[in-house]
Amino acid sequence: MDQPALASLTFTAAEVEWIAAHPVVRVGLDPSWPPFSSVDARGNCVGIDVDLLKRLGRQLGITFECSTRGSWEEVYAAAQRGEFDVLAGTASTPEREKDFIFTEPYFRFPVVIVTRTDEPLLWSVLDLGGRKLVGVRGYAPTSEMQRRYPDLVVDLVDTVEQAMNRVADGEADAFVSNLPNVSFVAKTHGLTNLKIAGVLPESFDLRYAVRLDAPILRSLLDRAIRRLSEAERQAIVHPWIRVDYAKVIRWDIVWKTALGILLVFGTVIGAVVYHNRRLARELQARIRLQHQLEETGDALMRLNEEKTELLQMAAHDLRGPLTGIQLVMDASLRMNAVPQGEALRMVDEQVHRMTTLLGNLLDADALEHGRREFVCEPIEPAAMLRAAVASILPMADHKAIRLDTNAVPATMPPVQADATALRQILDNLLSNALKYSPRERTVTLAMEQRNGAVRLEVRDQGPGVAPHETERIFVKYARGTARPTGGEKSTGLGLSIVRQLATAMNGRVWCEHRPGEGGYFALVIPLAGLPTPSIAGPNAETKPG
Repeated sequence: MDQPALASLTFTAAEVEWIAAHPVVRVGLDPSWPPFSSVDARGNCVGIDVDLLKRLGRQLGITFECSTRGSWEEVYAAAQRGEFDVLAGTASTPEREKDFIFTEPYFRFPVVIVTRTDEPLLWSVLDLGGRKLVGVRGYAPTSEMQRRYPDLVVDLVDTVEQAMNRVADGEADAFVSNLPNVSFVAKTHGLTNLKIAGVLPESFDLRYAVRLDAPILRSLLDRAIRRLSEAERQAIVHPWIRVDYAKVIRWDIVWKTALGILLVFGTVIGAVVYHNRRLARELQARIRLQHQLEETGDALMRLNEEKTELLQMAAHDLRGPLTGIQLVMDASLRMNAVPQGEALRMVDEQVHRMTTLLGNLLDADALEHGRREFVCEPIEPAAMLRAAVASILPMADHKAIRLDTNAVPATMPPVQADATALRQILDNLLSNALKYSPRERTVTLAMEQRNGAVRLEVRDQGPGVAPHETERIFVKYARGTARPTGGEKSTGLGLSIVRQLATAMNGRVWCEHRPGEGGYFALVIPLAGLPTPSIAGPNAETKPG
């Protein structure tokens, strides 16, 4: 029986317009992930995710059209190609965040270790060393375990059922996944020789993965999720777990046994637990207050150190060009040691260095305090990139560096961006690549359209960025271990400004460590057509125009 109609949400003008333009949203589901999603005998998608989407759809006035592919990997690849607007039951990982934006969690479950009943209890993943592990290909718990514990060897299969059958048959020793999923499969497939041997401290958060070009849809889903009470969430989950568990377990016997045990131990420890919890709450309150005081002190100390570093850097970096100008002028005017034309070129170079430094300092201050104004409008990115390349050719010629633009199309769809900010980002990325490239090398540029956005890649043949520095170099005043190859100066501000400008335009910029391939930077800017109006400051909320 259908649930009664839910109270409607209040929508903004931009949300009403978006819903009217997208009455049907395509959702991709895992075909073999019960009880969350699976395909029944008639080929229909069923499960907890399907029921939840129906409820959210009634709140939002949207029809969520659920479908799937042959495997989770095929579903995910189809979403990357834009064949789905949303992926359900998806965990957020750094790799996936390059292709999608994620909602807040709509369900949260513990992550457990499944073994045969004759295996001992396991207290952590480290206890799995030396055992044969099995994992589901493309699943977040499997990928996270491989990333955090690279010494563990994991055999990959396509479904949870295959993984648990391998453990039950003795072909593998352990499997790591979320509790409802493994419990459902074990009980509905009669795998009575399996047990939960350990619970990991991590939780498995189910989120919706939304296309990069649909931030309004992500916002709508978040609001609908927040409206769900705990009772409503349980009402969606309970029928699936209750009905399927009943097929293989006599719950009357289980509950009577559990109740007797709870009565015996509950009477003894109830008062102790209550007293300990009250003391723990008081202790936690005091610890939180102490941490807040320590964090405030640390923040003040960091601000003072940052101010001192700024003054020292400005004094040092400005003194060099000023001294250079003075020496050139003395040599030209008094001793005629430098021809006038060459002297003016050298003075112009030093003045350009000072202007760049002062501009970076002012930009960093304006962005930090929200004084930078952004007016986003449709801009043809390939044309702007060619203009940036043309302006930086003298610097490239000076180091005999070739700028390879063969992978940049003649034209691209317009992006929604602030023209000044986008040009500043391109200039910074190009000059950074030249600065860290040795002489007579190549800087390669590539541009393509992907998932409702334009992606620019800048690759050089320099020393590259160390893996532990790929995020640090975007922090204000931070500098990596690599040094410019032609004696150029680095203030540690350029990439910090690039990151803030890209964020202000709903874009993203990042660096990747690619051993033996030099530096790699990527920029993603959404295509025009989204409601992205004037924005003030890097952290300002996008509002309908």
